[in-house]
Amino acid sequence: MPEQPAVRIVDKTLRILLLFGDQQVEWGLGALAREVSIPKTTVYRILRVLQLHGFLMQDPDTRRFRLGLAALELGRRAYEGLELARVARPIMNQIASLCDETVLLQVIDADRRRVVCIERVYQRSGLQLILEVGATAPLHAGCSSKVLLAFLPEEMIESVIAQGLPAVTRHTITDPDALRRELAEIRSRGYAVSIEETDIGVAGISVPIRDFSDRVVASLSISGAVTRINEGNIDRHVEVALGGARQISALLGYRQVRALSEAHRAPQPR
Repeated sequence: MPEQPAVRIVDKTLRILLLFGDQQVEWGLGALAREVSIPKTTVYRILRVLQLHGFLMQDPDTRRFRLGLAALELGRRAYEGLELARVARPIMNQIASLCDETVLLQVIDADRRRVVCIERVYQRSGLQLILEVGATAPLHAGCSSKVLLAFLPEEMIESVIAQGLPAVTRHTITDPDALRRELAEIRSRGYAVSIEETDIGVAGISVPIRDFSDRVVASLSISGAVTRINEGNIDRHVEVALGGARQISALLGYRQVRALSEAHRAPQPR
């Protein structure tokens, strides 16, 4: 099957980007064209697009290119995701063994339009969850999505709402005012609940994970069949999830920040 033009352009773009590394951090147009064996006019167009989106910057004096802030930010996000999953995995295993349910770790994607699952541990046999590692879900549907959305700045929340709130199932919240009320309640009580909002027959609870800067960076969720996660035992699942989230947040430096902040606010002896 012949390679599509769009695929060839992506391939050329990535080959150029990958040249910017420890061995050579700056490249000129001619050197890049020779290195990748692509005409200078094509390389120039690719460089301009990468520069437009912040992945490359050009020195006004030397005219050479180097990685821009967008590339650095993308790398930071990738590292944070990997580090977060590594830190969280042992604690997620403990939670799964306590609850005998599936435990999920999710973050907001780069476009701040969806959440993506970066880790999942345990799945009780017989329960088929749609969400696999790498899968995404709308930012307004489900407990993990709602707990992440709730702690975004208000203008970002309104931006998500303005994009529309399509139903995933008949239980998805699609009314903007109802969603705003739900998000306010989540911020107040510190966790989110979902009953068949994204998958029929599946319920879950989700709590936020914070990093050293007090920023909510992920959601920790316990998911299972509605026959096993319901009003009769939600409090127990929330307690276990909150305990796990506190441990993960502490490993990310949150406990130290809280301690310092509380010490600073405490009345000082006269």
